[in-house]
Amino acid sequence: MSIFSDLNTSRKWQIERWLSAINSHIEKVQTCAQSVVNPTPLFADGFDVKTLTPVVWKFPDGHDAPISNFASQQNWLRLLISMSEVTETEKYRQSAFEQCRYFLNHFVDDKSGLFFWGGHRFINLDTLSSEGPESKSLVHELKHHLPYYELLLDLEPEKTLNFIQGFWNAHVENWESLDLGRHGDYAKVRDPNVFTHVRHDVVDPSRWPELPLTKGLTFVNAGTDLIYAAFAYTRHTGDPQAAAWGKHLYRQYVLARNPETGMPVYQFSSPIQRQPAPADDNQTQSWFGDRAQRQFGPEFGAIAREANVLFRDMHPLLADNPLAMLEILRRQPDHEMLTWVITGLKNYYQYAYDADTNTLRPMWNNGQDMTGYRFQRDGYYGKAGTELKPFPIEGDYLLPLVRAWRLSGDSELDSLISTLLSRLEKQGIHQAASPFLLLAVIELAEEKQSAQWAEYAWQLAEILFNRYFHHGLLMRSEHHRYIRLDDPFPAILLTLIAACRNKLSTLPTILTQGGYVHGDFRINGQSKVIYDVEFIYPELLTH
Repeated sequence: MSIFSDLNTSRKWQIERWLSAINSHIEKVQTCAQSVVNPTPLFADGFDVKTLTPVVWKFPDGHDAPISNFASQQNWLRLLISMSEVTETEKYRQSAFEQCRYFLNHFVDDKSGLFFWGGHRFINLDTLSSEGPESKSLVHELKHHLPYYELLLDLEPEKTLNFIQGFWNAHVENWESLDLGRHGDYAKVRDPNVFTHVRHDVVDPSRWPELPLTKGLTFVNAGTDLIYAAFAYTRHTGDPQAAAWGKHLYRQYVLARNPETGMPVYQFSSPIQRQPAPADDNQTQSWFGDRAQRQFGPEFGAIAREANVLFRDMHPLLADNPLAMLEILRRQPDHEMLTWVITGLKNYYQYAYDADTNTLRPMWNNGQDMTGYRFQRDGYYGKAGTELKPFPIEGDYLLPLVRAWRLSGDSELDSLISTLLSRLEKQGIHQAASPFLLLAVIELAEEKQSAQWAEYAWQLAEILFNRYFHHGLLMRSEHHRYIRLDDPFPAILLTLIAACRNKLSTLPTILTQGGYVHGDFRINGQSKVIYDVEFIYPELLTH
């Protein structure tokens, strides 16, 4: 019995109000996000809440394309399936089925098996042509997208399995050295035997800090999606080789961890230098060699490697990757992998977390605190004079800790969760409230059977609902111009309702903040490289 089940009666009116709002959101998206020029089951990634026109990618050559990126609509699909589970109404599920089938029947590359989606490629909602930022050459990229494979495999198993084969085949350039990259080539013909390659470790911890030299950038955010896909392949087919390759890839990131601190790495290799480094420090392409060594090597020596940088973006290592690995382990338990996840989290917090200020110290992964350091030169990590400052802990970081504790029962994780929650509470519930904090507290309350945390989750939901529900939609605030389909909040609010109705276990797991498009974008006649989630969707209404 759910700790929330009593609320289904005592606060029924509020639950009904929330369900009505979610239904309104879904219906308005289904009406407004379709093309008016060429209607199909596809949807725009978002639209202007005033004009109801789709979000467009503005190309430097002057043309605009309404964006329909199936990879940036996976949370939307999870919402539809969840709504059918909670309401026992099939129309939402059927809508998801129709959208998926249409996409998979029209936008799959025959040779590679890859879908036309991801960080650098999307479908023009009106013309149905495949487009993307020219500077990125329409390459394939998934970084913490974590597609809804369960749904895709149910509807089109052959195409989805072919995609996963093509995904690994396109992104691994050399199986002997495990040279892989975030960009995949659609020209590579799918290999149905892709998971039969021989596995051997390419990282040798005894040679640390030396790491393998690779042409590709073995970013953990790209590796995470490969690992996640491989385990989905095994779950569906029963073929253990795919999961074995997924675990093997994750193992390389573990082997590359600092041997003294156990702190994780952003990649398990260093980019090999293929051209002489230019005098201009603002030319930061990877073919000039390791960007951290170029920018910080004179001051910090051997530790200055891209793999060891823990002062750029904490989210991939403390939230995105652990969430994906923990979802794998929830479905396919593996004690060794669970230990890798937990030790990575605990070691990171042991060295980087300042409980007094509830912040993470910027560091090298040898434990060296970089707080207050000013960059001596321009480079990949920022301009000369940039000062490194602690990163505030947000509610997003709590969810992987809760899920790791639920799987392991680890007492140190439980203590860390309590510490983070107490610090977040001191901020005040209105300041701390976020969708992923709500999700974490729902799961914590359920696992502990805690009425206190159940009530806190309810209060968070009320705050977030009032913040989000405007124009008949669930959006970031009443001041934001665009609605984004992949925003996870509607599905997270529905998670609370499901808990109240004892249906929490029937819902797809929420794992990610959603997808993105990245590349050259026209701004005031100039070409600039942007992420849509950082430039387009934060835009506010002017009146």
